[in-house]
This record gives sequence, C-alpha cells and structure tokens, in this order.
Amino acid sequence: MIYLFGDSFVENETAESLGVPDHERWYQMLSNNLGEEHKNYGKCGEGSSASLARFHRLYENQEFKSNDKFVFVLSSPYRIPWTWLPDECWASRVYEDWQIKRDASWKKQDASCAKAVRHGKCVNELYESMWDEFDHLNLKNIAYLSTISKQNNWQMIVFRVWGMNPNPFSKVYNEELFEFTILNDDIFHFYSTPLYEHSKKEWVDEELKFQGTLNHFTHRNHIILSNIMINHFKKTDLPTKFHEHFIRDVDARENRYDPDPNKLVDFIYE
Repeated sequence: MIYLFGDSFVENETAESLGVPDHERWYQMLSNNLGEEHKNYGKCGEGSSASLARFHRLYENQEFKSNDKFVFVLSSPYRIPWTWLPDECWASRVYEDWQIKRDASWKKQDASCAKAVRHGKCVNELYESMWDEFDHLNLKNIAYLSTISKQNNWQMIVFRVWGMNPNPFSKVYNEELFEFTILNDDIFHFYSTPLYEHSKKEWVDEELKFQGTLNHFTHRNHIILSNIMINHFKKTDLPTKFHEHFIRDVDARENRYDPDPNKLVDFIYE
C-alpha cells in the first residue's frame, strides 16, 4: 500500500468541483506503475502538523505493514488545525486572514471564519511568538520522517509546498545551510525544490499561479511528479524536468468554476 499525506497538492478533488477537465493524477500514475493501491489522506488547506497527526494515528495503531510506501507533501506549519475552527473554514483561511489583517487588529470579519476573528488575539500572539519555530518546523519534520522511515525500513519520499522564504515576518534565510538531501538513500528521499516553485512556473505570468489545475499541476507535470516518486521507489531513471511557462493566460478568476474549460486557460502547445 502507498500512503499519501498532504494538502491540495495531494487531495483527490473532483474535476467537477474545480470546473476543469479531468485527467489522470500523479497518485493514480504512481499506483499504476508500482502495481500497488494507494490511500489518499490529503486534504486541501491542511498544514504539516495536521498531516502528521493523521500519520501518527495510523502509525501508533500499528496499521502500516512492512512493505508499505509513503509520500508526504508538507504544507505550511502556519496552517494550524485550531480546535475552534468550523468544518467549512480551512486552517489555510485563518492563516491567510491573519496575514491580511494582522495590522488591522482583526477588525474586519470573514463570515465563514467569524470564530477566527473572535480568537484573533490568540492567533496573533501564537504566530508572533512562534514564528521562528514555524519557519524551521518542516526541516525538523523532514529529519523526523527520515528517522521513522529508516527505523521501520519503509520507503518514503517527502516534498515541501513552500521553502523557508518568503515568510510572513520577512525573515530572509540562507536555505543552503539546511541541505537536508544529505539524508537521502535507497529508503528515504527528500525532494528539495518546493512544489510551489514548479507549479507557478507553468504560467508565462507566474502571478497567475494556481488557477484551474488539478493538484496545482497540469497533466504533463503530473507525469513528471509521478516520475520523481517512481524513480525513488523503483530505482528507475525517468525524466524529472518540469515543463515551464506554457500556460499563457486566464480570462478571469471566476472562470475557474465555469463548466466550459475553454474559458479558463490558454495553453501554448509545443
């Protein structure tokens, strides 16, 4: 069994809910190539702490088998699974609202996240006091997952959505000091380039990133993403260079949900 953990780069959202054409996803390609089923625990808007909490529940209940494989996509540690969050309010929404409103003392309210506003002082104080820990947390998660992988002899590959730069406090880190690919071997693999960096480069104008694609990638880059995983699990040498700058434009943001996909994006076909 292949276990998948992460955020919207992982969750098997329906194409209909996004208003885009469907295609085979990277996790389907991975399963088909390895000849193994997968269980997808990805959830849109989820942070790395919530993803690891899902993993821990299964791990501590001893539900994993000796030959299982694992894919982790670690999202932002600032996406905290607050206990007071309503079901319809993602952790990512609270974090994004905080980023926008931190200098306005949370005076404006988002109807779907009204509780977040009422808890604004606590949210602000936690982020302010723990920002250094949050910025380094995924590095610790990578080292931790490497240990778990090797302790149990489980093949595992780990990605990040974002790196340490940028961050909400404008701290500039020298990420070369944290070259965790030193942990890589036949069992464990850390892919160092954040997936966000590849996803935004699909667009000619990188500011239009994340519009109208499944798991934030078009089909051709789902293939590349699956190739990276297959190379680790099967020791193959499939192509791993992501395709870049081939989506020209998007008509309007609201067209993301239009049932006519031709209104959404304009591709440059090679």
